[in-house]
Amino acid sequence: MLRDSDIDSLTNHLGALSEENQKHHDTLQDVLEQFKRLLEDYSSLKSDYEEVKEGREKYKKQARGQDRNPFVLVLIDGDGYLFKEHFIKAGAEGGINAARELSDSVKELMHSTMGMQADQCRIMVRVYANMLGLSKTLARAGLCGHEARSLAPFTSAFNRAQDLFDFVDAAEKKEGSDFKIREMFRLFADSNQCRHIYFAGCHDTGFGSLLTPYRGRGDRITLIKAASFHREFEDLGLPIRELPSVFKSTPIASTKPTTTTVHTKVASVTNGNGSAKPICKHYQKGICKYGNSCIKQHVMPGQTLAAKPADESPTKSWSTPTIVGRSQEFLFTHLPPKSLKSEEFIAVNKDGERIDTYCPHPPADAMDEYHHRAKEHKVCNSYHLSGECGDMSCQYDHSDVSDTVIEVLRYILLQHPCPRAGACRSMKCYMGHLCQKPNCKAVKSWQCRFNHRAHSLDIQVSQWVVPAEQSDGEQSSLSGDSFEGTTSPSNTNFS
Repeated sequence: MLRDSDIDSLTNHLGALSEENQKHHDTLQDVLEQFKRLLEDYSSLKSDYEEVKEGREKYKKQARGQDRNPFVLVLIDGDGYLFKEHFIKAGAEGGINAARELSDSVKELMHSTMGMQADQCRIMVRVYANMLGLSKTLARAGLCGHEARSLAPFTSAFNRAQDLFDFVDAAEKKEGSDFKIREMFRLFADSNQCRHIYFAGCHDTGFGSLLTPYRGRGDRITLIKAASFHREFEDLGLPIRELPSVFKSTPIASTKPTTTTVHTKVASVTNGNGSAKPICKHYQKGICKYGNSCIKQHVMPGQTLAAKPADESPTKSWSTPTIVGRSQEFLFTHLPPKSLKSEEFIAVNKDGERIDTYCPHPPADAMDEYHHRAKEHKVCNSYHLSGECGDMSCQYDHSDVSDTVIEVLRYILLQHPCPRAGACRSMKCYMGHLCQKPNCKAVKSWQCRFNHRAHSLDIQVSQWVVPAEQSDGEQSSLSGDSFEGTTSPSNTNFS
């Protein structure tokens, strides 16, 4: 029989064994729990890895697809970059030759820009222009006919000459070309398939904001220089090249016929029976579809028909005077200044046509401040210039801006014609009613948004009328004499 001491020893030993066994069990449970969590983490990581692997394979396939068919893009604003005269005059044949010369010139640029990679790239050319307006301008310069869209044979042949060459009619508004060029640039600027962009639109400072994010990226973008190249683009740190064998190096205005008066007077021509031969209005608008077979007289606005002596042949016809644009000094002297009077009444001439107050081009630092503010958030034109905005869902900025930004915005909006022109009587109208561009000769041309009347408008103030918002249906006006002395340019006050 066991002694009491043996029993106690065995009892203690059994308790220790039980306690040790419990610890072992707890340790085992802890290890199993950690192993379970490890398996769960492994499964999650495996799932993530499979997703990453699948995405990487898709990227590789996409990258391999982008490596195929590489090309360079040549973007051209056809309203400002004009092809050489001998190309335009040659019509359809000139279009083919222009496309070939452009292709050869771009290939030379590619080898200097891209090296051996140039041989693998095709050339895509997109030319955007206002076909109707450009045809009129070239017709006045004597480079093509006066039929509507007389440039069409040239552009059609240009398109046929190369598979990826397109000369696109971007409608009659100047913004049409700008919009197309901007969207094409954004589409391909960061595409791997497009290896380089040659940008030919440096006559328009509006493209500066488009190119600014790519400042110094000469590996992606090259600027093409031609007539009216703006110096602001030199600050972008991008390479600048010329294509002298393709584009004109002088503005088209230098080839326009000259005249001595702003007003367009056209005399009627008499035929053999002594009766007056009517003037073709469609020809003057550039849309006569009959051409030389038209039974009416083809005379452009601003041309004066010389009287035909009896002994002269009927082929001696007309001479063209020069449209002389109004100088900045003339506009400053004759246009009413911005004053307290102009904030309450509207100036009109003797014909009842509205006259805008004088608004000079803002200084460079003011333009910089405006563009910097516009990059943050474009301001609402209506709210800041007319004092109200009826668009409840307006996406533009209504917050406070500096007076400098307001004046630059006012200047910019005055470059856009008011659809009511001289008949407008709204004090809240912030658009232009006459052209204030110094020495502007672009009468009825794509180079200026205003029509001929806005360039030849009589700007002598005859009276000051009450705006439509205050007239209450009555035609009330104030004589200019009652405000004598307040219209002097020396009283100009820009807020």
